[in-house]
Amino acid sequence: MWQINEVVLFDNDPYRILAIEDGQVVWMQISADKGVPQARAELLLMQYLDEGRLVRTDDPYVHLDLEEPSVDSVSFQKREEDYRKILPIINSKDRFDPKVRSELVEHVVQEHKVTKATVYKLLRRYWQRGQTPNALIPDYKNSGAPGERRSATGTAKIGRAREYGKGEGTKVTPEIERLFRLTIEKHLLNQKGTKTTVAYRRFVDLFAQYFPRIPQEDYPTLRQFRYFYDREYPKAQRLKSRVKAGVYKKDVRPLSSTATSQALGPGSRYEIDATIADIYLVDHHDRQKIIGRPTLYIVIDVFSRMITGFYIGFENPSYVVAMQAFVNACSDKTAICAQHDIEISSSDWPCVGLPDVLLADRGELMSHQVEALVSSFNVRVESAPPRRGDAKGIVESTFRTLQAEFKSFAPGIVEGSRIKSHGETDYRLDASLSVFEFTQIILRTILFRNNHLVMDKYDRDADFPTDLPSIPVQLWQWGMQHRTGSLRAVEQEQLRVALLPRRKVSISSFGVNLWGLYYSGSEILREGWLQRSTDIARPQHLEAAYDPVLVDTIYLFPQVGSRVFWRCNLTERSRQFKGLSFWEVWDIQAQEKHNKANAKQDELTKRRELEAFIQQTI
Repeated sequence: MWQINEVVLFDNDPYRILAIEDGQVVWMQISADKGVPQARAELLLMQYLDEGRLVRTDDPYVHLDLEEPSVDSVSFQKREEDYRKILPIINSKDRFDPKVRSELVEHVVQEHKVTKATVYKLLRRYWQRGQTPNALIPDYKNSGAPGERRSATGTAKIGRAREYGKGEGTKVTPEIERLFRLTIEKHLLNQKGTKTTVAYRRFVDLFAQYFPRIPQEDYPTLRQFRYFYDREYPKAQRLKSRVKAGVYKKDVRPLSSTATSQALGPGSRYEIDATIADIYLVDHHDRQKIIGRPTLYIVIDVFSRMITGFYIGFENPSYVVAMQAFVNACSDKTAICAQHDIEISSSDWPCVGLPDVLLADRGELMSHQVEALVSSFNVRVESAPPRRGDAKGIVESTFRTLQAEFKSFAPGIVEGSRIKSHGETDYRLDASLSVFEFTQIILRTILFRNNHLVMDKYDRDADFPTDLPSIPVQLWQWGMQHRTGSLRAVEQEQLRVALLPRRKVSISSFGVNLWGLYYSGSEILREGWLQRSTDIARPQHLEAAYDPVLVDTIYLFPQVGSRVFWRCNLTERSRQFKGLSFWEVWDIQAQEKHNKANAKQDELTKRRELEAFIQQTI
């Protein structure tokens, strides 16, 4: 199985795989000055592989993933400008058709006033160097942007004569229509829920002011008022105006499409969301200690409904936690299953690689490091509007079905928001599951759902085989072979480090200082930064990436504006914190400061007593 962006050697010439479509692999020679994308049968490449003519190799442009030019730099501006020029071409589904590509290039030439040679050069650079915006970074370091409605004429009232009641009524003139409209738009087209009869009475008040000589029995009737309202204001407009915008978009507006129809194939679109699980958990070592309700993150593939990744913890939903779930979604899951005594094969959970689009809540994307997903890994990030759970409807509904699997069995389940009756048992006291056991349940539930759940309401495309069951893993496998939504290869640690939170650190002879913890690494020792001498010039204003869940390792960025990192491990000086999370470290440090402050008070008292004794003795 080939992966998009993978680099191979064919007869010793490097080629990059640009796309996989309908049994055809589109590739391009990396080193060719005038190279163009070429299509080859996938079976032919497998033959070359068996013959030894084709071998997998390292990506010579992988370093571009680590580039991070500053916003005000020339490199950043040039990258953004060039990317905008070729964006209509690379986004076209027919970009690899020479004839279509030529037409698209001509359009770009006319729009941006550039030459064809320039456009082809940018396309070649983009495809050869990794198909990400960073591929366009200049190599400056190697050198020295129908009809009108008819109106009745005359003054006589039209329509049948009034049979009951006094008066003859009145003809609805443009002046009366204007009063109708003023009343309707003020009293009916809002979210107050005013009834039509109430609005009509407000019209009567207004009409009496404008036409005081007309007797009340000849006022426009409620029937005329309603007729004008129904004729001039379509039901859709009335409904939209009388319902809150958020409720309308979420529960009322017409649905013109489905989420599945927007996904081309597996990996085309991921959704990520979090919920507070409806269960209380206890400490693994002390079952009497209730530690709270866990946060459950789920990442799901829209096309197949495969749950591609997850995260369980006690942190509030945030960017840091969301990215841990995303990294899990892009990584092999056999190891984490083994850690929880569950043995699986890669085919049981085959979701490894980067998706094209990630949809998340806006709050989880409010971090400057999300830019790394876009520029370095070419993952388009989309944010859901506030209070719009329907925007991520698939992952939202997955939470309900996922928790329904264990809620009827597990103790400590949250039983709604009702007030506990007098003498009723507190369900929190029934909690008995540990985090480890809860994770086992979630893992096995995900595996069952991915591999065996038949989705009755899955909307299928016309080209789906009739013998293809609507089971996530089978939809995934079929889509990988027959659709274009292939996952893209990524170096797991590089992705993880790029998305971890960062903080400025200082360096002394003790090592790299992060929140009072000291770290060191082979590169730091080689540079001599830990030598105890005033002559040592240690760098200032460096940053390090850290994993909030485990303090044992941080990742130091020795060069400003680059994502090249050095792995640094906890030194013996900070050995007491080994194996802890940063949240646990901060709690310990706060307690130590409290204890130290109390001890200082005792020290002051005893020192004064000592000094008084010495003075008295002398």
